[in-house]
Formats: sequence, structure tokens, C-alpha cells
Amino acid sequence: MNFKGHVLGGVVTGTGVAIGAVSSGAVAPDDLTTQAAVVGTALFFSLFPDLDTASVTQRWFFRGVFCVLLYLGWTEHYELATIVGLLCILPLLDHHRGWTHWKISPFITVGVLGTSYEYWRARQAFLGEFTWDNVHTLLEGHVVFFIACIVGWYTHLLLDGCFKVFPTSQDHH
Repeated sequence: MNFKGHVLGGVVTGTGVAIGAVSSGAVAPDDLTTQAAVVGTALFFSLFPDLDTASVTQRWFFRGVFCVLLYLGWTEHYELATIVGLLCILPLLDHHRGWTHWKISPFITVGVLGTSYEYWRARQAFLGEFTWDNVHTLLEGHVVFFIACIVGWYTHLLLDGCFKVFPTSQDHH
């Protein structure tokens, strides 16, 4: 799949996640900022697996990340900036269509980085005292973003043909 297809897939699935979040009550109907952030998150992850190859897309992506990191630093969101920075270099650690195209990678990557971020938030919110009882409270506003990450990434894998949705007669041998 080409860049435009992945952008379209990310926007469509991100919009679906945002609509689902509003329908379920996880996001308020008038909270357009959060809805746009959910769509943007799914879009980001629908492009993420192909950031491992030098291209115009990769250059523009890293220009955007630079701006996001400047903003996060300016607003003193250092933990989130760390997660974004780590996430953005991950595809560069392997060859094209390497680990970023494994079927289990979305859960592992999003799980590890998301858990790390929530742990940092818990330490701040509860003055360094992390307890598992507080995890539900912390996750309430972020589960939608975890879902958007995973759905966006799997959209990329689906569009790249990593899943056999419509098997051909050759697939039955």
C-alpha cells in the first residue's frame, strides 16, 4: 500500500475510534480537541510501520515530530516527549518491513510504552507513591488512545497484506 492509502486508512479508522469513544461515553461529544487527537493518534500509527525507510514521508514525519517535541518541551510534558522520542526512533532499529510489521508488535510496543507513561503519571499524581488501586483512575482518559494506537497500526498491517482477509485459491494449498 502507498502513503495515500495508509493516510486514508488511518483517518477512516481514527474517525471510527473517535465515534466509538463518543458513543461509549469515553469522550464528550463536544470535546473536539480529544476527538481530533484520537484521529491523529490512529493516523500516526497507520504510518508508523513505514518510517523505517528513507523517503519524503519520513522527512516530513520527523519535521512534524520535531515541532511536537518543541511543544511538549515548552509545555513541560517531559515524560510524553520522552515516549514520543523513543517511539519515533524505534522503526529505525531494523530493516524495512522488519519488526514493525510483526502481528504482535502493536500490542507489545504500545503496551510497554503506554505502561511506562502511565507509571510516570502515577508517580507524579500520587507524589511518588504508586499503587495498583490508582491505575483505573489514571487509565480512564487514555484507554481510547491505546485503542487508537493499536487500531491504527493494525490498519497499516491489514493494508500491507499482512493478514489474509480474502484468501486466494493458492492460499489453500
